[in-house]
Amino acid sequence: MWVATTLAAVGFLAVAVVTQFYGYRLGGTITVPILTVYTLTNVLMLPVFVGSTVLAFLGLALLKRRTLLYGRDELTAAILIGMVIPVVVVVAATSNGGSVFETRTAVFVGSILPGLAAYNLHQLKPEYRRADLLGTVGLFVALLAAGWLLVTPAMAAAYGTLTPPILFSSAADIAVFKNAVVGIEPEPVVIPRLIAVGVLTVGLFLAETFRRWYDVRIGVITATLLAIFVFTNVWFLLLYAVVFVVGTITMATINRVTLRYGRVLLGVGAAVALVATLPVTLALPIDRGLTAFFTAIIAGVSAYGAHATAPRENKLVLPLQVAVFVPTLLCLGLLATPPTRGFPQTVTLPLVGVAAAVVLVALSYVRYITVRQPSDAVVLEGSVLSEGDGT
Repeated sequence: MWVATTLAAVGFLAVAVVTQFYGYRLGGTITVPILTVYTLTNVLMLPVFVGSTVLAFLGLALLKRRTLLYGRDELTAAILIGMVIPVVVVVAATSNGGSVFETRTAVFVGSILPGLAAYNLHQLKPEYRRADLLGTVGLFVALLAAGWLLVTPAMAAAYGTLTPPILFSSAADIAVFKNAVVGIEPEPVVIPRLIAVGVLTVGLFLAETFRRWYDVRIGVITATLLAIFVFTNVWFLLLYAVVFVVGTITMATINRVTLRYGRVLLGVGAAVALVATLPVTLALPIDRGLTAFFTAIIAGVSAYGAHATAPRENKLVLPLQVAVFVPTLLCLGLLATPPTRGFPQTVTLPLVGVAAAVVLVALSYVRYITVRQPSDAVVLEGSVLSEGDGT
């Protein structure tokens, strides 16, 4: 895990530096570092990502040409289009009985990375896209080379078991290729891949529905991913909370001292939050390194979201995330069997009742503190320009 964490943290900082001094997006703050870890784990993820990104870019271009799509809806559309190829690959691999694209976590299948990369490329003026793509490829190659140098038999023997293995696992292509595998069993597949895809898709729609209703960003798939992680090990909830607090304090401090904001602040804060994950992971009964890695990333991104959200809207984020997280956790309990440390072990009627009560209280709180905006008709009727008759 420490190699993946190092690569990702360096990648986040590199994107922040490039953004600060040159203004390029490089596919988004988290895209290249996470793609590097994916590629080192399973090299076939790279062509899947490239194909998905091209599809998302072309599909988004068509949508923008034919519709009035913009803003957050544009990002959502890019993410959904970018998920098409991974889903098709999973269906084909499953139907053929193959496991060539099987990973030890189902995160990539519902990943936002292809859509995020396509969306960021669309935000640039055409004359800057070539330089941005070259920078993206350059950063990816540099991180890939660093990973290649760090994953060796000598490193595996000396430091491979310091943290839960990711790139030293027998499930990682680079470890197998370079004979740098440690004697720890890889993470078992807990949630069937197609179920994970379905859950992530429904969670995305639910989060975006809440955004439309209350105009609050709660993370595209943050609550859904966290539910999947907690289903495998309930201690990931504590890991998320600790890293979230560390990330929030770090970003607030950096912003106050340096006045950095936006993608630069996100990159630096996420890097610090990711590094903070290592000691917390070692202190908790967590043996799923890749899942801990992604828990830290979504915690860091959520911490930035909390920092960048206005105080009143910030009060709505947690209850709305709870309204997504709790039903997702129950659905997973009905569709799959959790490990020993997972939750819920069984879905009982009292548990359903408690979950329903929690969701009801969360949504009631949101409705109570939400300031209702008047409709366009009411505004027009009260306008001095309408002469009081709404025309």
